[in-house]
Amino acid sequence: MVNARTVSAAGLALVMAMMTGTGSAVLGAQAAKKKAAAKASGPAPTAAETASAEDIYKTKCAVCHTVDGNSPIPQMNFADGEWKHGAAIRDVMNTIANGIPGTAMMSFKTQFSEGEISALARKVRTFDKKLK
Repeated sequence: MVNARTVSAAGLALVMAMMTGTGSAVLGAQAAKKKAAAKASGPAPTAAETASAEDIYKTKCAVCHTVDGNSPIPQMNFADGEWKHGAAIRDVMNTIANGIPGTAMMSFKTQFSEGEISALARKVRTFDKKLK
């Protein structure tokens, strides 16, 4: 349980750490961690990009991947938990943007913005109930 005494002690410890130079290292490490997480997850899409991704999926993706992402073709199935090219948002974005050479998965980087691709990556991941 947090109370005024622990908050004051934590605040004092942070001030002391900053005065000795270790506080900036802690804050720098926290900033670096946030930046790495943002890089791994791609840019956060806007509400408009998220709405656009719904339409994009229906018109461009559902033809191969099916409306519910549960394609009978294993390489095109999003619901089975098998992500051959990576399940992280950034991995899925890369697949959408650059396609997969030698397969039917074409590149979409010239058709959609990075935000739309990010929203689309998040959309297709929702079909796999094992992912959060």
